[in-house]
Order: sequence, then structure tokens, then C-alpha cells
Amino acid sequence: MFDIDPSLLDDPEFKEDSVREEIIVPILKRLGYTASGTNKIVRSKALLHPFVMIGSKKHPVNIIPDYLLYAEGRPALILDAKRPDTDLVKSKHTEQAYSYAIHPDVRVRFYALCNGRQLVAFDIYQIDPIFVVKFADIESKWEVIKSVLSPRNIAFAAERYFAPDFGVAIIKMGFAPGDSWLFPFGKFSEILQIEDDLFSLYANFQISEIDHLASFDVSRDIFMDILSFTDKENRKSIMRQLKPGAIVYTERPILVCLETVIGKPTQGQQEVFVPLIIKR
Repeated sequence: MFDIDPSLLDDPEFKEDSVREEIIVPILKRLGYTASGTNKIVRSKALLHPFVMIGSKKHPVNIIPDYLLYAEGRPALILDAKRPDTDLVKSKHTEQAYSYAIHPDVRVRFYALCNGRQLVAFDIYQIDPIFVVKFADIESKWEVIKSVLSPRNIAFAAERYFAPDFGVAIIKMGFAPGDSWLFPFGKFSEILQIEDDLFSLYANFQISEIDHLASFDVSRDIFMDILSFTDKENRKSIMRQLKPGAIVYTERPILVCLETVIGKPTQGQQEVFVPLIIKR
């Protein structure tokens, strides 16, 4: 597929433009993307408003990826070229690519980066990469690459939708477990008792105009304090239904301001989520 000497990746003059022309373009052509049509390649699409909103906070988007790829007539994937010495898995470049992917002007489920040495693909719903393929392995791993990034397969996968996790989203933007996060206008209608002394509360918060589901873990003492912010009848109804493993839907939403810290990524039944730990 490639007509280049791999040793060129060690040449300091082999930069993003070389990665684009020598490596990414052949990959895109073989996958089935073209200059026009339903599976077209759009180069360097700038954003009208270069930021995404996390509630009322502006999170800047400082990149314009090299390629926005359409699959069956819809935006489906962004792909960005980087220098061979760039970290593609955990870096500001990865965080910025995610932020661009979820921007209202773009809204694609998948994003990928290539530095010549590696091709790395991500799903906005997951923290870890879908795959990390070394340059030397692209031919032998081609079916893996095709199964994720080809127009037909990526269009099919993009049709599946479930509410993205708020904690996963902010982790992918560069925040870390243990960072503080204030929710001044929490509105909760769903409660799960996990154990005798552990509860989870659920609420939707918008990121880039998309509802994200946030889960909040809380001890019994703080949970009882939260219940004091609702009326007596609502409180009695909640307490009557609570038991380990049961989900309780409140008669009226509980409105409360919360101070939290970001928890650690946790594997659920179907996906990874990141809870927020309520401190007060």
C-alpha cells in the first residue's frame, strides 16, 4: 500500500504534510473515500464557534483536523495527521480531536489520529481506543481497520445511539479523576440504592447541546442531607421505595447544588462510565 522507506519516519523533516500525503491518503483511498459523492473527503473544516459548551462553561477547540469524512452522505469520522513523535493515545491532541468530534457543527461518533508510526481510532462513547495499529502492521491488520473505518461499517455503527456518559466526556476533554466539579443546578429524579451506605443519583447535563447522563455516587449521610431539599411527601415516597438494587423515581425532582470530584472509570454491563463522587 505504501511506497515509502519506514526509516523516513525518523527524519525530522517528515512532518504532518508527509504523513498526510504518504500514509493517510492511500489509507483513505483503499477504504473507499473519494473527493466527491456520498463517501467524500472534506479537508480542514473550520468551526464557526471554536468551543463546546459544558453546561454554561466554554471549552475551547483549538484544532482543525485534516479530514472530515462522510459515510453514506453524513459526517461520520474525523482524521488528523500528526508528526511521528506525537503521542496519539493520551495527549492534548487526542482531547482536542474529541472536542472537535462532538462540536455541534460536526457531530461524528468516531475520530482517528495518525502520526505515521501509528493509526489510532476512537469512539466518543469510550475512553480507550478502538484500536492502535503500528505502521508495520497496517497490512496485516487491514481487516480490523476496515471493519471500523470503512464508509459502510462506520455509517452503520453511527446509527446506534445511547445517551453518552457525562464523566467519560469530561475525562476525554482532559479532566482527571480527583478533579473537583461543581453542579450549581442539579435536578434529580432517579435514584439507585447500591448498598446500605451507597446510593447513586442520575441526571442529564448538556455538553455541546447533547444530553449526557451523569451518575453521582453518594454516602448515606450526604444522601439524607440531599433529601432534606425536597418536600416531606416526596421524601417519604422515596424512603418507602428504597432497597438495594432498586431504582426509585421521585414524584418531584430534587433541586440541589453539589460539590463533587470526578471518580475513576468503571466498567458497567455494556459500557464504561465515570461517576461523580458527591462531597457536599
